[in-house]
Amino acid sequence: AWHERLLHNPCLRTETMNQSPPHHSKTLFEKNGVSLVATILSSSSSSSTSDDDDHDGIILTLYLHRHTEKNVINPTMISLLVQALHVIDTHPILSHTNNKSLIVTGIDHDDLKICKFFGNGLDLEWMMKASNNQSNTNGGAAAAAAVSAATKTENPTSRMIEMFNSQVLAKILTLPFRTVAAINGHCIGAGLFLALACDYRFMRTERGYIQWPEARLGMRLTKGFAELSKDKISDYAVLREGLLTAKRYTSREALAAGIIDGEYPLEELYAAAFRFAVEGLPEASDNPLEYFDPKAYTEMKMEIWCTSYRALKFGKVSDLPHSRI
Repeated sequence: AWHERLLHNPCLRTETMNQSPPHHSKTLFEKNGVSLVATILSSSSSSSTSDDDDHDGIILTLYLHRHTEKNVINPTMISLLVQALHVIDTHPILSHTNNKSLIVTGIDHDDLKICKFFGNGLDLEWMMKASNNQSNTNGGAAAAAAVSAATKTENPTSRMIEMFNSQVLAKILTLPFRTVAAINGHCIGAGLFLALACDYRFMRTERGYIQWPEARLGMRLTKGFAELSKDKISDYAVLREGLLTAKRYTSREALAAGIIDGEYPLEELYAAAFRFAVEGLPEASDNPLEYFDPKAYTEMKMEIWCTSYRALKFGKVSDLPHSRI
């Protein structure tokens, strides 16, 4: 079981976590390579407590383990993410507390060698099949044609992107607690937008890159992806370079550019994200938010990233590039 493996994971040993509280973990959702695990920080000295109401916070981890598909975004992945996010809204141990944070990652604690992708963009193969493209055109060009068609009329690709935007990205963007992307490998296109929807981003060193691939593939961003990029990347020069040249950023380059907030070796990445998630708990001892209100917190995120939230939640792939949402 996931929670048993987590308890014995060296990334979560007390000495590794800088003397974090005792904890136990529960799998709240697990299906077809996507799982949601709650690590419950115990307020007692025992890590085996069964009283889930007596805790010092909950760290949620949304694991993306569709490794054979490189964690691409397709209708199956979107449906699984929507189901996991619904559990966050409705599970009893989560609905009774505001003291929680979320980590999104593709790390596999059982086998770090397979953790090559955080998210490899939209599923180009699915897009070609959905558009009934039987030509010999290469995958990137055919997928670009599918997106181009989606910008003109509703089709399966446009519906998929709009569902990803409105039900996944807009939701994560405005969750009423700290969200951290632990980028364990390549983070490309839609995978990058998933990371950008989180409040903070940490990335592994040595392997993997971040990229907006649209210029290379001959496709436009669409409004939701464009506004999210503009809201989360404050440096115009970085936005210009990343979008117009399809530059591949290493972790060091991404950190220097302000795309990510930290870089760590893969073996240390989850522990670093976990520590940061704990520090961001509303009731964290170092910086408590005394009168924390989750509704106000969500509304504040909407205010900060209003343009991208509106474009993701209400925009259409067919919206013109110069339109206002």
